[in-house]
Amino acid sequence: MRRRTWSREPEERPLRDVIGRRMGWILEGMTPRKFLNVAACVAQYSFRSERLLGWPIILKIDISPLCNLRCPTCVHGDPRGNPRLQDQSFRADQWMRLDQFEDIISEIRGKSTAVSLYYLGDPLMHPHLCEMCRIAREAHLNVHLCTSFSFTLTDDQVRELVKSGITHLTVCVDGLSQAKYELTRAGGHADWVLSNLERTCLFRRDRRQAHPRVEVQYIMFRHNVEELEPAARRFEALGVDEVTAFWGALHNYTDLDPGTYKVYGPRRRRALPWCYWPYLFMLIKYNGDVIPCCNHRVGAQYSAATDPRVIGNVFETSVRQVWNSREYRELRRLALNPGLIRSNEALESAFCNECPRLFNTSRDENLRSGHVYAFEDLYRVGENGVTRRLRVPEN
Repeated sequence: MRRRTWSREPEERPLRDVIGRRMGWILEGMTPRKFLNVAACVAQYSFRSERLLGWPIILKIDISPLCNLRCPTCVHGDPRGNPRLQDQSFRADQWMRLDQFEDIISEIRGKSTAVSLYYLGDPLMHPHLCEMCRIAREAHLNVHLCTSFSFTLTDDQVRELVKSGITHLTVCVDGLSQAKYELTRAGGHADWVLSNLERTCLFRRDRRQAHPRVEVQYIMFRHNVEELEPAARRFEALGVDEVTAFWGALHNYTDLDPGTYKVYGPRRRRALPWCYWPYLFMLIKYNGDVIPCCNHRVGAQYSAATDPRVIGNVFETSVRQVWNSREYRELRRLALNPGLIRSNEALESAFCNECPRLFNTSRDENLRSGHVYAFEDLYRVGENGVTRRLRVPEN
C-alpha cells in the first residue's frame, strides 16, 4: 500500500502535487491520439493560446449535486447552523439523465483521458451511476469517483460498483471512531464506510480485477490525527491501494466566495497564465452548465440568490463549442493578464473575476486550517444534532 502525507491543506497544494496524485488518470490507457491531445493542451497553455486545438484532458462532471451528509464545511451543511447556507437550493430531481451523459461521452471519446463524476454531490446518490461508469469505460475513459461511502450498500450493490468500470475510487474518511468521524461528516457512519471499503477490496480480489484502484483520503484534524496510524494499518489490512493524508479545512466553502474578502487588484502579467484550469480541464454541472473550475464561486453554484456565472451549456450547444466559445477565450486572456479587467468592463462579470489565483486578495484570512484550529474553536453540536458556527469570517 502506498502512503503519502501532505502538511498543507487542499487549497495550498501546488500543481505538481495535484497532477502527480492524478497521473494515473492521464497515463492509464493512453493512446497516440490521447497523447497528442495532452501534448496539444500543455503546449497551448505554454504558448498562451486562446483558441485550443486540443480537448479538455479531464472532464469533471457533476452528475448530481445531491448528498446524504450535512458536513458543516460544505454547501450541504445544515443552514440552521450557518446563515450563509440558507440560499442553497437542492431538489430530488437534480441529476443528469443517462442520454445526456452518453452525448457528452460520445463527443469526447478517444480524445479526453478521464472523467471525474462528482463536484459538490456524492456520485452514489445518482440512480444510474453504474450505467454511467460502464458507458465511460466502454469509451476507454478512466473513471474516477470520490465518495464518503457512508451508505448502507448491499453486497450486490458493492459488486455492481466494482464491475461497473470505475478505474479510480477515492473514499473520504475523517476518523475511525464514530465520535470523531461524525464531527466533520455530519450524518455519516464510520462503520458503513469501513464495511463498504472492505467488501469493495474483497470483491475486486475475488474477480481478480486491477480496478478500481482504491484510495483512502484521510483528512486530518486536531481531533482525529492520533487515529491516522491505526487507520492506515486498518486500511492496509482491508486491501486499500493508497492512503493520502492531509490537513483539512474547517471554514465553509461559502466563506471563500467573492464578497467575503477584499480584492486589492489584479496580479501582474507573467510568461505563463496564472491558472491552468481553462486550458486543461472542464467542469460540467448536472444540467449541462459549464464553469471553468471547482475552486472559485463554489457557494454560488446551487444558490437561489447568487449568479453562478456559467460560461455555456453543453446540452444547448456541445462540449467543443463551449470549449472554444468567446467566454472561454476571454477567461484564458484574463488568466494570462488579469490587468485586462481595468480596460474591459465586461470582464468584471466573468467567472474568474476576483479569483485569488489572478488577483491579490485577503481571502486567506478566511481560511481555517485544521492544524491551527480545533473543531470546538469554531463549532458546537447541539442536542438536536445541528452543528452551529460560533464565528463567521467577515470582510
